[in-house]
This record gives sequence, structure tokens and C-alpha cells, in this order.
Amino acid sequence: MQLLDKELPLVSVIVVSLNGKKWLESLFSSIKATDYPKEKLEYIFVDNGSIDGSVEFAKNMFTSDSRMRIIQNKTNMGWSPANNQGMKIANGEIIVCISNDMMVDKSWIREIVNVMKSNDQIGMVQCNSLSMWDRKTPDSGMNYLDKLGYSYSYAAANKKYEVFFAEGMAFAIKKEVIRKVGVFDDYFFMEYDDMDLSWRVRLGGYKIFYAPAAKVYHARGGTVGATYFQRVNNITWYTRNHLATIIKNYELKTLFVLMPTILAVEMIKIVYLATVKKNLKLARAAFRGLFEATRDLRVILAKRLVVQNFRTVNDSEIFKVMHPFNPFLLRLFLVKQSRSERLVLHAVPPIRSISDEKN
Repeated sequence: MQLLDKELPLVSVIVVSLNGKKWLESLFSSIKATDYPKEKLEYIFVDNGSIDGSVEFAKNMFTSDSRMRIIQNKTNMGWSPANNQGMKIANGEIIVCISNDMMVDKSWIREIVNVMKSNDQIGMVQCNSLSMWDRKTPDSGMNYLDKLGYSYSYAAANKKYEVFFAEGMAFAIKKEVIRKVGVFDDYFFMEYDDMDLSWRVRLGGYKIFYAPAAKVYHARGGTVGATYFQRVNNITWYTRNHLATIIKNYELKTLFVLMPTILAVEMIKIVYLATVKKNLKLARAAFRGLFEATRDLRVILAKRLVVQNFRTVNDSEIFKVMHPFNPFLLRLFLVKQSRSERLVLHAVPPIRSISDEKN
């Protein structure tokens, strides 16, 4: 059901950028053309120490628009902490985070709000991200984790679906949800932070849905590099944060059962990178992620205590929205990444708990 303009909530749009000036004109122009009521929008631009004139450019584009607030960091704080800075000053009932290397459809915020308001249990919404280059190739659609914490992305459906996590480059979250489960984990810096936050949203008793009509267009990797193999530091963060997410969010009994398998798969991945791909740099980066997770275990366990104290949903319910573990798809992901390709599956997600028209 479409809401009347007077019924629409205030929405805060957060853009984090690091030396992304070349993307900002197209992003800001498309955001300013959004058909959402102007008085119901505010913008927050968080610059992470850019040296390319991004802040000056943002000021010039919004020179007479009081809805824009700018946070200027002297150094790169990381993607997660920078978004947190924006979230902490946001006034909106709904907070939208979007990457700088994107453009948006005119009605994207209305569609986000329509899905968010369709069910009180929905606390987070994932946009339908398509390639910026042809506006039809799936960039990210319906996203799921399996029990071991590995991700799978399915191409867009034509109706809203329940998903396990909302990918960080374009999603919305209710402010009331943030008050309950917290913002991004600053420890993560970047990578896996969206999966961790989404998991905590679920543990807080909320659902996460994909909104097919909330279309955005993404130059995948425009800021940090397009694929897994182009981002050596990111591989370390991804591996470390994957383990941190598992440790923080599972019940203890589940953790004891699954952690040996997860560690075994991670070691197989390292061997694969070193022998099959013959890339010792990537293998060392993944091993460094394992080392850092072990080194920081005390910190991670302290964070786990916080999460377990607010959880209202047990792991048996979490499993219902998880993808079956599929090592063949994980290998295909690595193969495609090595070819600078993205794996998006064109099939119906094999999830026990998915949406129907009643949702």
C-alpha cells in the first residue's frame, strides 16, 4: 500500500567516500532527483580523508541545501566507523547507507519505505542493485549466508523476499533497530560488517527484506577494486571478520559444533590460493586474517557477550533463513573472482523461510 506524502517518515541518507570525487556528481545528482518529499529527507556526507577535492565538491553541489551535513575526517577511519559517524547524528526514522560509486532510481526511497512499512517486523531493507554500465545486469540481489558464514547472492525476483543479510552498498535500517542492536562494529573497519550487522538485526527479533523496485546502479568496486583478488588487505579483513561474526553471533553450542569445520574450510581456501591459484600474496593475506582473529579473541569474546545479552531469537530460527552449504558454489565464486566476474545465481533461493504475498 502506497503511503501518502504526509505519512512518510523522515529518511537520512548517508554517503561515505574516500577519494571518490569522480563518482559524486552522478550520485548526488540522482539523489537530488529523488521523488521523495524534500522536507522528509536529510543527507549526511562522511569524507574519509580524501585528497581529491571531494569535500569541496560536495559543498558546492549542496551549497544552498540545508539538508546536507558534512563530516570531514582527517584520515581514513574505515567504512564501518565512517557510517557509524553518520548514523549517530542522523535524525531520520529510517537511515539509508549508500556507496559513493552509485546512482539511484527516482523512486528508490519510496520503494524502500513501502517495504519497510509493510510489516512491523521488518527492520532492514536491501535495495535491488544493478550494474551501472548497462542497468540490467544483476550486481547484488537477494543475499544469504550458510551455517559456516559464506555468502550467496541470487538475482532479483519481482516481489519482495526475505533475505539473510542486506549488502552494505545500498540498504536501509530503522533507527529503532540501531538503538537495540547497535551500529556497525568499528573493529571490522570494512568487509563482513554488513553481514554482522544484519545477523544482529535478526537476533534482535527483526526481519530483513529485499525490495525489487528500490533500484540502484553500482559501479562495482569503483572505490576499492572490483574483485576479491584485487584487494589483498580486504582478504585479511574478510577472513578475520568472518570468524569474528561467527564467534559473536552464534549460541555457544552451535559455535562448538561448527567452528572446527569453518577453520578447516579456511585452511583449504589458503591452500587453494597458494597452490591452485599460485598466489602466495593472497594466501598470506588470508592466513593473516586467521592470525588476527586468534590474536584478538579476547576483544571478540567481549563483543560476543554484548550480542548474546540482547538476542531474542535462537539459532534454530536463524537457520531457517540460511543457505545450504555448497562447496561447489564457493569454488565457482573464487573462479569467477579470478576472472574479474561476479557470481549472481539465477535460481530460486533454496531457503525454508521465504516470503509470500502476505509478507
